[in-house]
Amino acid sequence: MANEFWKEPLLKLSVDELKKAQGFIAELIQNLEIIQKTKEESIVIFPPENNIKGKERRAEKRFDMDIKGACSIVKRDESELLSEVLQEEIPISIKDISKHGVRFILNKYIMPSSILTIKFQLPPSSNDRQLYKNPQKKFYVEVRRVSEFSTPTGVKYSIGALSIENERVLDLLKRENDRTLINNRLALKGDVKILIVTIKETLSKFLEETLHQQGYVVYKANQKQQAIAILRKNKCNIVVSDIETAGINEFELIEDIKEEFPDVGLIVEINTIEDWKTLSHLGVNDYLTKNFNDKEFNIILELLYKDLLYKSMFGSYFKARQRDKQNILIISRDEELRNIFCNVSREKGLKLYFVNNTEYAITALKNHKIDVVYLDTGLWTNKSSQTLQIRIDSLNEDMEVINPEGCQFLMNVKRDFPNIEAAVASKNLKERCEFLVCGADHFIGETVDMQKILEILE
Repeated sequence: MANEFWKEPLLKLSVDELKKAQGFIAELIQNLEIIQKTKEESIVIFPPENNIKGKERRAEKRFDMDIKGACSIVKRDESELLSEVLQEEIPISIKDISKHGVRFILNKYIMPSSILTIKFQLPPSSNDRQLYKNPQKKFYVEVRRVSEFSTPTGVKYSIGALSIENERVLDLLKRENDRTLINNRLALKGDVKILIVTIKETLSKFLEETLHQQGYVVYKANQKQQAIAILRKNKCNIVVSDIETAGINEFELIEDIKEEFPDVGLIVEINTIEDWKTLSHLGVNDYLTKNFNDKEFNIILELLYKDLLYKSMFGSYFKARQRDKQNILIISRDEELRNIFCNVSREKGLKLYFVNNTEYAITALKNHKIDVVYLDTGLWTNKSSQTLQIRIDSLNEDMEVINPEGCQFLMNVKRDFPNIEAAVASKNLKERCEFLVCGADHFIGETVDMQKILEILE
């Protein structure tokens, strides 16, 4: 058998040197085997990616080009519904194109998942009639891959993008229009009617003063019959109560309100996390803890009203958009949570991306299209998840926010990926308020709460 190149130096060694080399090689093999066994993927995808379609797409017929064009980001026109405004057109150099996508070069960085309009003119010699019927082209793409490279004239970016249907662009434009309508309605607080139902005079007075200062229309009641009568007459948007009042006759107030007025939002002041577990099953939307302040109350109130507006103003569209969400990024080390999400994925056909730190999360966000981010605040503690649950069960402790890194991460996500919804696992009210300010859309009180997870994904 012919000697491999790596054997030749060994043949020149003495017996003693070979024995030393033998020990070194054995140790090296052992270390490599340990590294191989313990090595984990930074991003785990469930179900696994389908490589066949990717290979087929890469193997399809491509049309090599080197022509000039322009790209621009799709944006909604303020003056016309479902119209399109193109920001400054960025010159691009198109390198190749296929029936499913395009690759081009430009001087400006573009965020993955951006929706672009591509325009170019095909030279007569390059106009392949099998692919295009006319030389003037304009089509929409979604950015999927961005790579940076240096040139003598400066840094440039190679962009890989997939073609998308025009209907999806119209959907995006309508979505942006919906956001504007929601923001306009939120600014008109005089149209929002809030009913306070409590037997506590001090609490009733505090809530009334706080809401009046913010410009809301306020009604008050101290018993169920009076509250139902006010709701029937005035069609209030939100009801605020406390656990003692709401708990009279085994939560008769809440049950009757949800039965007759299912679209009304409910906020209840609670004493313990056990109260919240009971109320969440009854359909209460959010909670306040003892000694809450007006800032915390206003944040929770506006977030709830925003959710109610989406559901009432854009009902069927909102539900359809929720059903279309397929890609979920989970930032957690909780194995039980992973199993729950995998079970949900099998039922709903979701694509899951699991990472165990925010660095890998940023990589996933840049390289994959993500619709929902689930952030487990337990990432920033060295304690076990059981100890974490015990620690955050104490709602009345005056605890400082312990997740500056998590808050900064969420702010970056909402800045760079504004269409992504964010769910945060936290029971601590101060922490929740901090994440609300940073852009959280949903909260899960328990680290693993199947019911709440299903509500977010429905």
